[in-house]
Amino acid sequence: MDTSKCQTKIKNRQDSLIGRFSTKSKQCGSTLIEFSLVAALFFVLFFTVVDLSVYNFVKLTMQNSVREGARYAVTGRSDLDPDGLGSREAAILQKMSDAADGYLEQVLNVDEDIRVEDIDGNAVAGFGGAGDIIAIHLDCAWPTFSPLIYPFVESGKYKFTVSTAMRNESF
Repeated sequence: MDTSKCQTKIKNRQDSLIGRFSTKSKQCGSTLIEFSLVAALFFVLFFTVVDLSVYNFVKLTMQNSVREGARYAVTGRSDLDPDGLGSREAAILQKMSDAADGYLEQVLNVDEDIRVEDIDGNAVAGFGGAGDIIAIHLDCAWPTFSPLIYPFVESGKYKFTVSTAMRNESF
């Protein structure tokens, strides 16, 4: 038997054993694992930022809605009543709904979550009479979808109130 052939076979076996246990082969999947950990953290933070941004957009939209509704309410007009019956309350709610870009029904129950108060905090029937100072409050809730924020908000919803106060004109 030729000794050079035996030495070559032994060397090939050693190379294959060394190759199996070398550090290069141990690191083969570590890049994928590191990427998955970093990517998961990145996406959780990204969706948290998006969630907070959407919440702030909805809150600002609702603030604009209550302001536009109050501006319409102080005039005493009722021409926006969707039923055409001349109801001032329905016209004001329609004005708020128009200014809310479709979010009004998503963030509150129109029959329960709209409060109208006088300057002392007492409930006012309708939207007040001529010369009354009224404050309109919308108690809103917007769901969160970020797993980081969910434990910090009650039942997974941001709860917020937007308000505005104005004096009714003589009508």
